[in-house]
Amino acid sequence: MSVVLGALASSKPRGGRWGQMPTTYAYKALDAKGEMQEGVLTGESTDTVAERVRRMGMRPVDVKRKRGHSFQQEMRIPGFGATKRADALAVFSRQFSTMIGAGIPILRCLTVLGRQCDDDSLRAVLEEVRVEVENGDQLSVAVARQPSWFNEFYVAMVRSGENSGSLADVLERLATATEAASRLRRKIKSAMAYPTVVAFIIACTVAAMLLFLIPTFRDIFAGLKGELPLPTKLVVTASDTLTSYFPIVATSCGLLIWGFKKWKKTDTGRLRWDRFRLRVPVFGKLARLSALARFTSNLAVLVQTGVPFVDALHVASYTAGNRVLFLAAGRIAEAVSHGGRISDAMAEEPIFTEM
Repeated sequence: MSVVLGALASSKPRGGRWGQMPTTYAYKALDAKGEMQEGVLTGESTDTVAERVRRMGMRPVDVKRKRGHSFQQEMRIPGFGATKRADALAVFSRQFSTMIGAGIPILRCLTVLGRQCDDDSLRAVLEEVRVEVENGDQLSVAVARQPSWFNEFYVAMVRSGENSGSLADVLERLATATEAASRLRRKIKSAMAYPTVVAFIIACTVAAMLLFLIPTFRDIFAGLKGELPLPTKLVVTASDTLTSYFPIVATSCGLLIWGFKKWKKTDTGRLRWDRFRLRVPVFGKLARLSALARFTSNLAVLVQTGVPFVDALHVASYTAGNRVLFLAAGRIAEAVSHGGRISDAMAEEPIFTEM
């Protein structure tokens, strides 16, 4: 089951680029003496570079792509950049995994990682987690009290690692899953960046025409004999309304945006908005596939780490980012818990593809 889910999450469309050009990566690793070493290697992915570091007799702690100025970098605009929080969490998880695998106690790991953490918010959270673990709480219980950084997926994975005694392996998988989710988020935002910029420029152009250009033709239109075409009348009326009542129009638009955001935070509003997003031409398919990719990849990781399938369904549904898929996963979990087949339950949910 986990193999199939992993294949679904990582599958690429026909005609995509399967090969990758070698990229430069900066790495940090512990040598045989336990000292931190840094260097630069080229490879096709972080996994291949990490494997090369292991063959060099060192234990990789962190492998990052070295940023350059190539045109192959993703398009980024303000508001659409990759979140630093996901990157910081991935680095923490991988370093935590390396230290646990080396036999270092959890309290010592949290102390060291907290001191060297670059993110002030994560550093404060790690200190709170360390104190709670020191007071006798399990690691999964401590991180569960920090939902701003550790979601239910992360907590369930850590709990599974504690129960199975394979916390280092689980943290390694968490780092990989977090990095994969971050890459997917970047690709989606990059795909959305161009049409968003175009739509913004069009909106600004139309507003400028209505505010500044159309009023200059008002006297010309008034001096013309005969009836103006209906489209021209509508444009002139819109221009007059916008120029005469601009403060009211601007305030109304602001209130509409504020009301929409408040409505979207409600259960009903979120469900209706997510349904609408799935039905939008072109972008609806992108929203559906991205939600399914997050859901199936996280479900595969949970199942691989030993989390019961029904529990894994509930946890993975929280990470999908779509209320429709969340409710569908809940119905599937209920059907499976009553003895139903997974494939039959999924077939009843339109959001899942036939594959």
